[in-house]
Amino acid sequence: AQSVIGAPLHLPTFGVIMVTRRRTRAAGAALVTGAARRIGREIAVALAHDGWDIAVHYASSRDDALETVRLVEAAGRRAVAINRDLAVEAGVRSLLAECTHELCEVTCIVNNASVFEYDDASTFAADTLAHTMRTNVAAPVLLAYGLHASLAEKDRGVVINLLDQKLWNPNPDFLSYTLSKAALKEATVLLAQ
Repeated sequence: AQSVIGAPLHLPTFGVIMVTRRRTRAAGAALVTGAARRIGREIAVALAHDGWDIAVHYASSRDDALETVRLVEAAGRRAVAINRDLAVEAGVRSLLAECTHELCEVTCIVNNASVFEYDDASTFAADTLAHTMRTNVAAPVLLAYGLHASLAEKDRGVVINLLDQKLWNPNPDFLSYTLSKAALKEATVLLAQ
């Protein structure tokens, strides 16, 4: 699939990616949220192999995050593990500055981390939805805004928001999570305009 720079790239199985510039020079620093394990780790290591230094965000998996740092360093890149609760706005707002201080200017953000807790219509609670929305939607939007604000007028960055197949194959479980990913999909489209 191709994309016009600045337009959303629609990949129904993988989500919507906001592309702001194709990289034609050496890579800089990338922040990958939820990079301690699973797909976040795989993304971080793949980016390292493509020349990016990596800020490995984690919430509670410190040992796993340090293993991701080790794998990035084994790929010949610099890495740092940074702990944040993405539901806390002040911590999210300071995350890019810490990444820049530890590595170099961040020009790529991969919003991979998310709260994924079971609920459905019969177990739904507003507090669960609020917490899920803060982590899965508000944090990515704040990080995208922070990246945009930190770049000089001539510079470009890229924000990649991971979605979920549940948006194209809906079912009633994980209701708060699914609502948050639907909101993130729409936020991605709006931010790319």
